[in-house]
Amino acid sequence: MRILLVLAMMGWGLVWPLSKMLLEFGSPAQIASLRYVLVSVCFIPLMLCFKIPFSIPKPARTPLLLTGALNALYSYLMYVGMPYGDSGHAGVITEVLSPIIAALLWSAYTRQSLSASAHFGLALGVLACAFLIDFFGNMRAIFNAFYMIYMLAALDWALLMLASRKATHSLNAITLNFYSSLMTCALLSPALFLPDSSMLGVGAESSVMFLAALVDKPLAFYAFLALAAVFCTVFATTIFYKALFVLGVVEGGIYALLVPIFSLGFAYMLLGEIPSLSTIIGGILAIISIYLINYFKR
Repeated sequence: MRILLVLAMMGWGLVWPLSKMLLEFGSPAQIASLRYVLVSVCFIPLMLCFKIPFSIPKPARTPLLLTGALNALYSYLMYVGMPYGDSGHAGVITEVLSPIIAALLWSAYTRQSLSASAHFGLALGVLACAFLIDFFGNMRAIFNAFYMIYMLAALDWALLMLASRKATHSLNAITLNFYSSLMTCALLSPALFLPDSSMLGVGAESSVMFLAALVDKPLAFYAFLALAAVFCTVFATTIFYKALFVLGVVEGGIYALLVPIFSLGFAYMLLGEIPSLSTIIGGILAIISIYLINYFKR
């Protein structure tokens, strides 16, 4: 299970450079929608095989709707910010800041006092954020479109974590993922009927609808899409939830700290992105921060 969990975290890290590569073939909304169409289809045989119910208990309906809407927004933000910076940097910002923000929001929502280690962890998280947005190198960096998009994505994912936590009190986590993926592709699907953005500026072909243009896409597009949907999303998510059940929340959750490392590594191997010193320092501080907040006391 531990080997599978490492592979799952590799998938979560790999999705960032893959997302940037997929944008060569369509707009952010088109790629995100198509990815989640495939994810939704893949979840159906998985749920049938493991006899996971499709029914939605009444208490889970509202948080499920909120989770789906937040997932759609997150998926769009994930792709729309890619042209403004490095995919590995985007992955680190989003992956490490979202659990820190979620811990702060959850503490405020439940009105629970934090331990001394958690307080120190949150302070370290603020310092990590400053490094990740290169605040010390350029104080105006916070107004950069790249940082604003992925800070918003981190906030969105933190809210999604809280909404999904509420939903899974009465709903299987895989069922939640299926319906949130279905909602994501439904909310973004109008983009599939727009002109193929990769053909814009090519004259008469710019009016070709994205869905109609799929038959002309190269094999690389389908390989990247399959990896992003099947391996990075369906496989990685399923293994992660299974690992939480088998290994426990603490041990299983610690493996998630590998994601920003894999994100930077794959971004370097696939796109030649070299992380800046501020990104590395901020990422390390954020990982320590997450550990102090969530894992220092079992």
